[in-house]
Amino acid sequence: MRKVIVRPDAAQDIEDAADYTVGEWGHEQAFRYVGELRQAIESLATTALRHPLYGDILPGLRRKRSGMHHIYYLASKDSVEVLSILHVQRDPGQHLKVERWEDEG
Repeated sequence: MRKVIVRPDAAQDIEDAADYTVGEWGHEQAFRYVGELRQAIESLATTALRHPLYGDILPGLRRKRSGMHHIYYLASKDSVEVLSILHVQRDPGQHLKVERWEDEG
């Protein structure tokens, strides 16, 4: 089982999704949705390699869908690094902060 690491940008993305959901559908729905998103992230510990590569942006980048969001991550033998979480309608080429990940990597 891999260790799941949620980078600060991804943690902020979760908070942003929660804030938006509260505004549109209320606290109860936001709590439920964020819980599902967190479960999807935690499931990457055992399912990381099942999801497709999305390497056009960054070599090794993978993507998993959860609800109306895509979870972008890198998987190694021992860990999964969740880099960002974007709404499915957002263009990852414009919204992913690849330069930052390359500098940190």
